[in-house]
Amino acid sequence: MSHIKTAETLFHLIPLLDKKFIRPVAQHFKPQLTQIQFHVLTIVREKKATMTELANEILLSKQQMTPIIDKLVTEGLVQREYDAIDRRIIRISITSSGLELCEQAKVQTITVLQNKLECLSENDLVSLDKVISEFSRIAHKLP
Repeated sequence: MSHIKTAETLFHLIPLLDKKFIRPVAQHFKPQLTQIQFHVLTIVREKKATMTELANEILLSKQQMTPIIDKLVTEGLVQREYDAIDRRIIRISITSSGLELCEQAKVQTITVLQNKLECLSENDLVSLDKVISEFSRIAHKLP
């Protein structure tokens, strides 16, 4: 199979995934967090990150990240930690409230997705699970 055909298939899959899964989940959390704020929480949940690392991961400038982090700090979901050796280095870490919100969001997201999948037959669910698992395995190999 050619790289072009696979790229075209992915190109058409992205808006479909957005419409069927991403937007319904994002709409559910809109009053609490923006998609970018939630993305920041998922990043710092795994490890502390500098503003530069966050900006690179989310594809924003550091200047654009500052108000996002300020809002999350004000909400008590993340905190700034100064490096003990070099005070110019500031790492963003998740707070216990941020972890709790992530867990609530995970439960609520799974519920939203379960509701979306209710219309599928058992055979479709088994097929979808296999495809998603394989897609995830392969996607993790990408740079």
